[in-house]
Amino acid sequence: MGSAVSDKFTISPFLLYFPLYVSIVDIGMMSFQREVVNDAGYDAWISVLITGISIQIIVWMMYKILSSQNQTNASILSINCAYFGKMIGNGLNLAIILYFILGAFVTYRTYIEVINVWIFPAMQMLPLSLLILVVIYYTVSGGFRTVTGICFWGAISIFLFIVPVAIMLTPYLHPQNLLPLFNHTAAQVVESSKSMVQQYLGVEVLLVVYPFIQLQAKSQKWAQLAVLTSTMLYLLVLFVTFMYFSQGQLLKTIWPTLNMISILQFPLMQRLEYLVISVWFIKMLSNISINLWAACHSLKLSLRTKPRISLLIFLVLFVIMQLLVKDRNSIDAVAKVYANIGGYLIYIYIPILFIITLVRKKLKLTKQGQPTTSQ
Repeated sequence: MGSAVSDKFTISPFLLYFPLYVSIVDIGMMSFQREVVNDAGYDAWISVLITGISIQIIVWMMYKILSSQNQTNASILSINCAYFGKMIGNGLNLAIILYFILGAFVTYRTYIEVINVWIFPAMQMLPLSLLILVVIYYTVSGGFRTVTGICFWGAISIFLFIVPVAIMLTPYLHPQNLLPLFNHTAAQVVESSKSMVQQYLGVEVLLVVYPFIQLQAKSQKWAQLAVLTSTMLYLLVLFVTFMYFSQGQLLKTIWPTLNMISILQFPLMQRLEYLVISVWFIKMLSNISINLWAACHSLKLSLRTKPRISLLIFLVLFVIMQLLVKDRNSIDAVAKVYANIGGYLIYIYIPILFIITLVRKKLKLTKQGQPTTSQ
């Protein structure tokens, strides 16, 4: 199933930082605070830290799994078939493809909802949605290097806004909101951590893009840096949110990040959140594109389909699903399904692959170490 990737399609190790970063930090940055505070209150920052550390370990496991394969099989598609047999392996591959499609759709549909509520509340979203889908098609059809370029700009666009906005909000913050510290149980912190896992979904794209990285062993530090940066960014936004809202207010606010930004005004820009949502489109485009590219590439390796045909089918599926997923409750329901599947994939499926990899490696070393019997 695997084949060596031509150098003209690969990227330098440091560029892996951008696809992984945009895969982790997506539209959930607008609303994750309300989810994590529900169980652990203002001790939820501990949950963010715990989740970030656990994802660093998962990335390390993924590198152990992938680096143990030969160059032509260093992909999750080949690994599934090698570890579980062709029938089960192909079934798992199809499930992973559907998972990437679902992740792209959740980001796409949530972003459309944000535009509808904050910018164009009286506008029919279908024409705008179709325009966005055309841009997505153009981006993904350009191949992995084009998608990586969009991911670079997506990452830069967020850095240009989040930190300056956090500084400008300083006069409105109340540090006493953070007190008292450590007044929640370990069980509550763990429940909050489960909610935070959803924000890190997307890091599994490493299992697909790994063969497209030059000098793969040197890329792990950039992958880990992407996770670390994401964790620090989530912590920054979380602390600013805690100091801005009371806990009661936060539990009733759907998009806390946008609510905070909306109080900032400039002489030429009375509604700064409009600008942020517009610029955030680049970030959403990169997140959706990397997921759809992973799905198209995986389907190409599994069923020998043409990626552009697969992409068109996926985008038509987006339109159909958008007509079915109409309101906030249905969006949350789909996002919950995606989060549950992603949680199992990250914390059960990947560790199982890791254990199988260690066992196979040990058996191979044992077999190689056996003395040759004399005839």
